[in-house]
Amino acid sequence: MLYFCTIVEQGQISRAARVLHMAQPPLSQRLREMEDEFGCELFTRSGHRLQLTEAGRLFYHRAREILRLVDETRDEVIRLATQAGPSLRIGLSPTCKSFWMAHYQDLRLRFPERRIGLVVGDSSYLEYLLETGKLDVALMQPPLHVDNFVVHAVTSSASLAVAPRGLLAPGAGRLSLRELSRHPLLLLRRSVGVGSYERLLQLLHDAGLNPNVAFYSSDVEMLLDLLKQGFAGIAIVPATETAKLGSDYELLPLEVELPAYQLSLVCRKADQDEALIAQLLECWCRPGADDGRG
Repeated sequence: MLYFCTIVEQGQISRAARVLHMAQPPLSQRLREMEDEFGCELFTRSGHRLQLTEAGRLFYHRAREILRLVDETRDEVIRLATQAGPSLRIGLSPTCKSFWMAHYQDLRLRFPERRIGLVVGDSSYLEYLLETGKLDVALMQPPLHVDNFVVHAVTSSASLAVAPRGLLAPGAGRLSLRELSRHPLLLLRRSVGVGSYERLLQLLHDAGLNPNVAFYSSDVEMLLDLLKQGFAGIAIVPATETAKLGSDYELLPLEVELPAYQLSLVCRKADQDEALIAQLLECWCRPGADDGRG
């Protein structure tokens, strides 16, 4: 399969042979043997040019997928063999890094015998990792399609406006849509699906206002870092992510209602470990826990 895929990708047997560091005649012989085994041609030949047949195209796509799985399996075996102990593989949405940090020590105490591995990524990417068995659980926004998942609510967080101190008039209170439209905005936006970003723009549009969206991202930390670098505008982020900002910034609620950030513990139905889920929920949902809002 590797020989065949290399021939397809190089377009010529002679070129494929050079890439594979082998002579051309043995490679041509292997291709003929493969076609004899299938009982059909995988290429049509015109001089030195090769064109995939329909059968060859199907075999190429399947062979590429099999080779990818072989590589992944090899990597997973090596990774498992080099582990010093059992791992706890957790996915984390960028919208809840501060929440994670506030609970890390408790998590460490509850699982002293396990190595904790963290993957930070957009919710759609975390869904893919859960579906393919590369994560045990994820702390994230609820999946768009929940059929294959078990979803446990952890906490919810309203949106707050974050502005450098002095940007807004003293005693601004709740920010109106009109006030928001007067400043450059840094907004969170999911890569897949509809959320607070689309809702806010729709509210501004309905009010006849033109927002100045300077930048949007799925990463809260990126938005707050821009403010820390001197960006003279307003970031709208989950309240859970604002606890460590300090006195140089004003944190203000909004007059309008945006969808709350629903932080959930998600795992694949086929992989649900009830004892593990119970421990994680006790860590992340226990009464009086610091949720990152201070």
